[in-house]
Amino acid sequence: MDVAQAAQDDRVRAELQTVVDRANSTVSRAESIRAFEVIDSDFTEENGYLTPSLKLKRNVVVKDMAQVIEKIYAGQKPAS
Repeated sequence: MDVAQAAQDDRVRAELQTVVDRANSTVSRAESIRAFEVIDSDFTEENGYLTPSLKLKRNVVVKDMAQVIEKIYAGQKPAS
C-alpha cells in the first residue's frame, strides 16, 4: 500500500486513533490531540518540505496544507 492508499484506509485511521488515544492519556487536555487528518504525501527534501538536515520547513507546510489545517480547525468544538 502506498501513502495515498494508506491515507484513505480505515484500518490505518483506526490504528492512528489508537496511538493518539494512548498519547493523550499521558498529557493534560490542553496538550491533547483532538483532531487529525492523514495527508496523502510524504514530507521530503525533494518536495520542499524538509531542509537538507531534515528539519521541517514549517512555513512551506503551512502554506501548502492550509486547506487541511482549516478543515481541522473548522471541525473543532469550543473548549469547555
